[in-house]
Amino acid sequence: MDSQGFLDKVRGYEADGWRLILVNATPLRAAADVAEGTCDLSWSFERHDALEHICERVAPGQSVPSIQSIYGFAFLYENEIRELFGVEVTDMLVDFKGELYKTDTRVPFSPKAIRERLEAAKGKQP
Repeated sequence: MDSQGFLDKVRGYEADGWRLILVNATPLRAAADVAEGTCDLSWSFERHDALEHICERVAPGQSVPSIQSIYGFAFLYENEIRELFGVEVTDMLVDFKGELYKTDTRVPFSPKAIRERLEAAKGKQP
């Protein structure tokens, strides 16, 4: 991920009056060209009933820069992405340090955690 290019795009949206309306994370299934733990992230912006998106694929070990200094309320999205999907977000101004959600499973939407839940459910079926 080109962090500086990404931040420049986000600053451009803010300067042009776009509202950040959603940040989404989708864990991907491991495949020949996709490492386990890879997520697709998207940031959605709205202005005058138009929508635009920035989409990035983030592999395990890669990080995403925080946009809280541009869109302050992004702190909720960023803490959620880190805690639920395991994507590292750098330079967060408001960081709950893994305490935003109280979950039984650390990073509950990681591919490993999902696979473990599915396997456990198979074992409970009659």
